[in-house]
Amino acid sequence: MDVFTFEKSFLERLKEAEAVLSWDGATMPASQVRSEWKSYVELQIEPAGWQAMWKIPRVICEDLKLRYPTIVFGYVDQVIFDELKAVFVVTAVQDQDVHLPESNEVSLIELWPTMQQENSALNADTTAECIDRLRFFYTHVWMPWDKDCDDDRDWVQLHLHARIQLACDLSKNRLPRPLALHIRTLLMEARYIQQRLEYLELDLSDAEAESDDEAVELNDNATDPPRKQSKTAGSPKDNALNRSSLPPVTDLMCLHLRLAIIRSEFEILENPEMRRAYSELQSNGLKRHLLQRSPGKAEIVERAPICHLVTLPAELQTQLSLLTLAKQHVKSNTQVQLGNTLQDVLSIAQANDSILLSPGQHTIKFLEQINDNGSIHGLIAAELCTLPKQELSKLPSICSSDEDSTLLVIDGDYSISQVVLDCRHVRRGILLRKGTLTLSSCRLVGDGSSSTQEAIVCLSQAAVVLEDCLLENFAVGISMRADTSAELNKVTIKKCITGLELLDQKAKLSLQTSCTFDSCKLGILVDGIALQNSTEKAVSLNHFSELQRLNESNWLGNCCFNNCLRSVRVINETEKLLVKRPNQNLLLEELDEENKENMI
Repeated sequence: MDVFTFEKSFLERLKEAEAVLSWDGATMPASQVRSEWKSYVELQIEPAGWQAMWKIPRVICEDLKLRYPTIVFGYVDQVIFDELKAVFVVTAVQDQDVHLPESNEVSLIELWPTMQQENSALNADTTAECIDRLRFFYTHVWMPWDKDCDDDRDWVQLHLHARIQLACDLSKNRLPRPLALHIRTLLMEARYIQQRLEYLELDLSDAEAESDDEAVELNDNATDPPRKQSKTAGSPKDNALNRSSLPPVTDLMCLHLRLAIIRSEFEILENPEMRRAYSELQSNGLKRHLLQRSPGKAEIVERAPICHLVTLPAELQTQLSLLTLAKQHVKSNTQVQLGNTLQDVLSIAQANDSILLSPGQHTIKFLEQINDNGSIHGLIAAELCTLPKQELSKLPSICSSDEDSTLLVIDGDYSISQVVLDCRHVRRGILLRKGTLTLSSCRLVGDGSSSTQEAIVCLSQAAVVLEDCLLENFAVGISMRADTSAELNKVTIKKCITGLELLDQKAKLSLQTSCTFDSCKLGILVDGIALQNSTEKAVSLNHFSELQRLNESNWLGNCCFNNCLRSVRVINETEKLLVKRPNQNLLLEELDEENKENMI
């Protein structure tokens, strides 16, 4: 079943927002903005009965240990206009392992009305367009800190035009790439912090309310004089999603502090003139590395590929040993440049450059994409990288400086060898947009607790080649969309919720020598295969050879499943909840928001 989608220009979005806010030049404080949206929604949205897809927020998926994004189908029992929310009744889920309360209170912007409605009398298109306007506003225009703005300031005059312009510039790739990626990162983190704060504060208030209720009940039933009762989080209610253990107050303080830091930086970048100054400053910094100056002018000079050697502080003898080891990987006529940090080298590397990494932790916050036939190679014996008991501190390791959404974004041919990718502080290890990524003797490490963390995600036209690699402790090891390919040789995927996802029949998979799924809850998940003469929503298989018979042209080779709860699970195409197109659209939209580059 298809969902409504809308594509609009900057001018259309601006006029829509001004019409909703009834702005005619009069002062409108931030506190009045939500009231205007309430009035508009009451006039446009059907109050009950319409069917929709609900894309469950990441915060709830993490708490309930669900994949993200998880999309379910149902209908709206009631719209809560004052809160811009709805009571959503779940009627169908695509994955039978997903267990949700039947009735949930959700935000309207999380709902996507379907084009086909059981009640044809409902005005579904008007409802969908209203929610689209609401979603655009609260996703791209309204910021989490706006509710704290002073009432003596005109919010519309200060922010409306500038933020819609910024959103449209980002969607059309009109900003310099490093600046656009940085802004997207700030916005994504701010929205996640807002959701997390609302979730934790709701838990806190619910826990206090339950403690008070328990204390009153005990006091009413007590025969002795009442004594002071200690507060606890209480037991979960069956119909409540927002339940978790009571978070420490320090967690809330840290989130509020981080949000304040993001606010101060974003308010600078919101101004077009300040964005221009930021880009020039960043560009001038890069030019000091990229430009070779000749008398009276500066020009970018084409040069032969060079090798960058990045080492961490160490004793002289250790550095000399690393240089000796590096000599084995550098051709005699190749120029070598010593780099300060991996972050700096990634910022200045050109086509076909290679990077050699010393053992130790190399921290990056890289807001660009990696391509141009380059390579990263660790200065360590290949067999040491994939030993599970080997200490990460003794291996060449790449990690993120903070909780970025993705460690590495790759959109061209690239190779990484004898390196550990420490993904414990990111939501996704590698996003492969296009080209071929070759990983040799590499180890990818997740946090082992998240239900949403992915090691490698391949988008259309991308290919990945893994040779002698270990992927461990992820929610999903490798996720493959349509028109992607993966070639695995001597690869172990260990302790993942799902080892490998094939989300389309056009995804090509070749499992060569010694490929193993070890201690995974599910080895391979296959979505959308037409199972002949089967009415089951999903079918479990014990061996890869059984799966191969369903698509002999695209799925080749064999593998072993050791200590996996289930080896292969196939979702029957005839029983799929979502048709391919809307499901793919919602997935791609999520990747667009979280992975720092426009998908259009």
